[in-house]
Amino acid sequence: MLRHIDRAEEYLACALLVALGTLLTVQIALRYLFGLGWGWMEELARVGFIWVIFLGAVVGMRRHLHIRVSLGLRLFPGRLRAVAEAVGDLVLLAFCLAMAWHGAELVWSTVEVDFRLSHTGMSMFWPYLVVPLSFALQAVRIVVRHLHGRTDAEGV
Repeated sequence: MLRHIDRAEEYLACALLVALGTLLTVQIALRYLFGLGWGWMEELARVGFIWVIFLGAVVGMRRHLHIRVSLGLRLFPGRLRAVAEAVGDLVLLAFCLAMAWHGAELVWSTVEVDFRLSHTGMSMFWPYLVVPLSFALQAVRIVVRHLHGRTDAEGV
């Protein structure tokens, strides 16, 4: 059960990817077969795409797949390499927390101003919500990885 909770963002991203593919296929078929195009489908596809990308970043953090300059780290002896990696993770943690904070401010601004998409009338709260959510979850993944001492690809 814990394994499924641990992978919740992966399941959600996959479900959104399937929905996104279906939505775009229908949109293309309507446009080229019937000459119809609905703006609300395009807006939903954009929102779904944004969510898939940011949830994918969380999955990448869990699997330890984010881009890292490992060639330079190999030049350090074992003990210094571990320190350099820890410093790099600390900087990444600070970045994730800053992005989560500023993302939350962005989300809050959509509540104050009531900014909406033109075709669906959806509040921009929903597309923007994934920004602080994603970076907060990535920060949690970094902390959990270090608390458990895991560095393997599936370790977090």
